[in-house]
Amino acid sequence: MMANLNGQTVNYSSLGNSLGVSNTTVKNYIDLLQSTFMVEIVPPHITNTGKRLIKSPKVYINDSGILTALLGLKDFTQLTGHPVLGSLWEGIVLANLKGHFPGTDIRFYRTNHGSEIDFLVMLPKGFIAIECKASKAPALSKGTFSAIHDLKPEFTFIVSPVEEGYPAGKGIDVVSLDELTTRMGQMM
Repeated sequence: MMANLNGQTVNYSSLGNSLGVSNTTVKNYIDLLQSTFMVEIVPPHITNTGKRLIKSPKVYINDSGILTALLGLKDFTQLTGHPVLGSLWEGIVLANLKGHFPGTDIRFYRTNHGSEIDFLVMLPKGFIAIECKASKAPALSKGTFSAIHDLKPEFTFIVSPVEEGYPAGKGIDVVSLDELTTRMGQMM
C-alpha cells in the first residue's frame, strides 16, 4: 500500500480501515519505517494565509529500487507509462536534497483548491520553492503559479531530467538535479 501512496499525503484512518487496524497502529508503523530510513515523511507548510491547507504529511519510500519492485515494474519502459513516475522523481529529488543538505527543513505546500509546491526548503529568512517535473519539457500548472504568487519564495526551481537548465520566468529556473544542488549550495 505504501508503494501505491508514494509521494501522496497520508490519511492514517483510510489506511487503517483498508488494513483492518487502527489509525494509531498505521501511524506507529510509518514512524517505525521512518526511523529505519525506509520512508521519508515531509510535513506540510502551514501558513496563516486564510486558505484551506492540506495538513497531512506526504510519505516517500526512500529506495527507488524497492519502490519499483513493490509495484512490479521491471524496466524503464514500464516505469515511463506508470502513474508513479512523477512521485518517483520527487523522491529522487528529495533524497538528493537530504543527502547534500542534511538537517535542512523541507516541507510541501498544498491547498484544498489545488495550489501546490512539491518542496519548500526553509532558509533563515524565507524559503526556496522546488517543483519536480519528470518531463524534459516541464510546464508549471495554474495551481503552482498560484502557490508561487501566494507564498512569494526567494526563488523557484523546476527540477527536471534536462542536460542543462534555463530560465523559465522571473525568479523561476528549470534545472537539472546536479544544477539544483550546486545552486542550492550557493544560496544556503
